[in-house]
Amino acid sequence: MYSEIVIVGILIAIIYSEISGYSTGGMVAPVYLALNLKDPWRIAFSFLVVLLVWGADKLIGRFLILYGRRLFAINVVLSLAISALIGAIGVFPFGIRMIGYIVPALIVRDIERQGIVKTGLSLGIVTALCALALLWVGML
Repeated sequence: MYSEIVIVGILIAIIYSEISGYSTGGMVAPVYLALNLKDPWRIAFSFLVVLLVWGADKLIGRFLILYGRRLFAINVVLSLAISALIGAIGVFPFGIRMIGYIVPALIVRDIERQGIVKTGLSLGIVTALCALALLWVGML
């Protein structure tokens, strides 16, 4: 059932992207957010990592020319490193993890392309549609 809901979520994201022209932070990001709606701290931590990676991108961009696959690879490494650093410092008293390893990097990639407002709204709309699909099949 899990793989089916991921496929349905990807289809929802593709249809939304074709209709609106906006990306949702990677096709799998809304599905994983919808699957984790019962754990709002995990979602909040993931968005904290997204913002920190986005800020680090801006800072690194002043010194290095990064684009394409290299920029995405740096974003994945940054999201893992930032998550591990926050976990090691113990900022949060409970063991919190981000959603996936690539999801924050996918969201940052689309924020860089189309802006935070368009990406955030698109991500929210498709996550809500995915959550409705999860409710429909009884997984949420």
